Amino acid sequence: MTLSIKNSAFAFLALLLGSFGFYLAFSDLGSGESWLERAVLAALFFFLSGFGLGFFNPGGWTIAGLTAWGCVLMGGLILFAAISPRETIGVIPPPDISAGLILLFIPATLALVGGYTGKMINRRRNA
Repeated sequence: MTLSIKNSAFAFLALLLGSFGFYLAFSDLGSGESWLERAVLAALFFFLSGFGLGFFNPGGWTIAGLTAWGCVLMGGLILFAAISPRETIGVIPPPDISAGLILLFIPATLALVGGYTGKMINRRRNA
């Protein structure tokens, strides 16, 4: 399989995994579920999905960052709404900037660290 087809397949898988990550980040809590449990589950999901992508595709480990596409998109929208004038967005009160920054950076960082870790473990295993 050529490299571009392999990376395209892994990118598609990362986007599919990202839709589940989007669900984890933005769906309502289930009955008896706390926000801390959901945050831990989402953090584990982003790290482990990145780990799997980096382990099975060490040359394209950066593709693991695509698993956080939903959080990056929504984090950017929240930041835009937070820094825009109120009459532009029509959101009262405006969202908090820290929420946008958290959604923008933490899931993507976890996915990329997981991808890099998977790459390094695969490299050690094959050495």
